[in-house]
Amino acid sequence: MFEQKDFDVFNDDTLDGRLNLIKQNLDPKFQEIGDHLLSALEKEYQDKFYMKIAKHQRRTKNPPPDTWLAISMDKKGYKRNPHIELGLWPDRYFVTFGLLADAYNRPDYYPELENLTDSIISNKWLVSNDHTVAEMKNAEGYPDVLKRYKKVKSSDLVVGFNLMKDDPIVKAGSYDDLLFDSFMNLSKYMVDLNREV
Repeated sequence: MFEQKDFDVFNDDTLDGRLNLIKQNLDPKFQEIGDHLLSALEKEYQDKFYMKIAKHQRRTKNPPPDTWLAISMDKKGYKRNPHIELGLWPDRYFVTFGLLADAYNRPDYYPELENLTDSIISNKWLVSNDHTVAEMKNAEGYPDVLKRYKKVKSSDLVVGFNLMKDDPIVKAGSYDDLLFDSFMNLSKYMVDLNREV
């Protein structure tokens, strides 16, 4: 399914060109792995999950810098709820658990996010306060990321995994299971936060 040439969509710098390449080359892969993820999540947690594949409909001039699928536990949408994304930046695949700046009832999540500290650090997840940039910090930075998320209204909280385009695993192929397993491992955070808050 996923392969190194997936990144070729980013070689087209036109809005229509990149959107068409994403629609033709990546969206079917997102649909396929997303359907498998939905099935696995529902079996694992005995709950309902909802998938959204980014369509970039608000873009009118610049091509999207990344593209993704998102899964959450809210039928109305993922952006204001705990969710997980699987997608691509021009230089990497990413699988991330996120709570964005405008999450519903944001302060209610803070105690649960504190409780995740040991797990996030011991699992060596990457962390960030901005879902709109690819770069992330090492897991040891999680306390600072959480502190900023609590204090700065415009900040996000992102935890996850990157697989770089030039990684030998990508060059060798057959890494769908790695992306799938990373998603499933992060799903516990999404489910726990949805059930506890």
